[in-house]
Amino acid sequence: MKEECGIAGAKLKKNAEIEIYRMLLQLQHRGQLSAGITTYQPNENLILKTRKKTGLVNTVFCAEHNAKFNAIMKNLESNRGIGHVRYATCGSDDETYAQPFEHLHGKKNRWFSLAFNGNIANYDKIKKDLEKQNYHLIRKTDTEAILLLIAKELKDNKTIPDALKKLSEKLDGAYNLAIINAEGTIIASRDPLGIKPLCYATNKEGEIAFASESVALENIGFENPIDIKAGEALVIEKDSYKVVQYTKSEKRAHCFFEWVYFAHPASTIEGKLVYDVRYNLGKELAKGEKEVVDEDTIVVSVPDSSTPAGHGFSEAINAPFQEGLIRNRYVGRTFIQSTNRGEKVKEKFMLIKQIFEGKKVFLVEDSIVRGTTLKNIVNYIKKYGNPKEIHVRVSSPKIIFPCYYGIDMSTRKELIGVNKSEEEIAKIIGANSVRYQTKEGLINAIKLNEKDLCLACINGKYPTKWGEKNSSEDKKVCII
Repeated sequence: MKEECGIAGAKLKKNAEIEIYRMLLQLQHRGQLSAGITTYQPNENLILKTRKKTGLVNTVFCAEHNAKFNAIMKNLESNRGIGHVRYATCGSDDETYAQPFEHLHGKKNRWFSLAFNGNIANYDKIKKDLEKQNYHLIRKTDTEAILLLIAKELKDNKTIPDALKKLSEKLDGAYNLAIINAEGTIIASRDPLGIKPLCYATNKEGEIAFASESVALENIGFENPIDIKAGEALVIEKDSYKVVQYTKSEKRAHCFFEWVYFAHPASTIEGKLVYDVRYNLGKELAKGEKEVVDEDTIVVSVPDSSTPAGHGFSEAINAPFQEGLIRNRYVGRTFIQSTNRGEKVKEKFMLIKQIFEGKKVFLVEDSIVRGTTLKNIVNYIKKYGNPKEIHVRVSSPKIIFPCYYGIDMSTRKELIGVNKSEEEIAKIIGANSVRYQTKEGLINAIKLNEKDLCLACINGKYPTKWGEKNSSEDKKVCII
């Protein structure tokens, strides 16, 4: 499983570029492929100025070199702007795919920069429709298609919310957008289903900021973030802001994986603290436990997103939680990487043999998609930890359908949970047993109404027409 993208933006008294950079650092878990910032500089010939490159946020902005970093920030200096971190499952790694994307135009209201979080399920249709109208997509990404659609709609002095309304009639999928134009107007919009999270906050100085997750806002001193609701857009003008309903939202489909895996544990989404949800998932998972807990039993999580669930599970079954696996947070991206998956696990995790040796281990993981990584983790523990038994416990339900809204789950035939029992999965990954969370346990932990959640990857009930269509064709997921 991989993370998705993250967006952020702000209108401050000064130095918005610094605060947007800091927010992107807090959103780094959502995308490590590239990063970028666009700022508004009305007194310059280039009114919108963008820096974007491949790499982690600190690499893109040369944070380890004080003089270079200061020069970059000076060049971007402004009181407002937007930012982006990117993840992709296909497409090129070159800088032309880094966001924000910019659309140049002689009229200020039609010159804008765009950052995108999500995935358009009907991208192929949108692309064909644009090409029939003599448009040419250079990068062949859904972000570029959205850029062209907005540019097309901004004719005749239409506003960006007007354009978003038209887009909502054409786009199928998840699409949170951050837009800034050459008039200095900033838009942060959430799709009509509210699939991905997006929030904003203000302060006593009259400043305003928004981000994919509340943790980014709180890190720069903004308190009490407010969720932008499904179908809403935050519109930030020169000296004011407003939240508008740019399109109807007849239902909600919040991605449950934000709470299970994607989001930072300190973030709050739809009023639910991510850490609390993960801890509760562990407690819910323990309700159906049938394995005997004895004095040799320990609970170990696969760090980091599974750790709160591990603590909840440990407390519920009254067995000690041990940090038997320690994540190496300093590996990063490197040109010297092992092609052997088992070796990659050893590079990513350090195992403490003394914790595992002779123990009955409950290994808590947040999800199993293809099962390849978990199989290697189990083998790693068995080979070097010498445990008595390993029982895998998964804090989310079995994934049996792919996602077409921004999660890297590929095709249905590649999902280990499809047409296999828990006993068969345990045999494949080399564990003594495997047990998944129930759907009821998941909903109890999140504490939202089932009808307001997207559960498509566990029950096949997609909230959009094109999600259903792609699933019926078992279409390969491609997030660019």
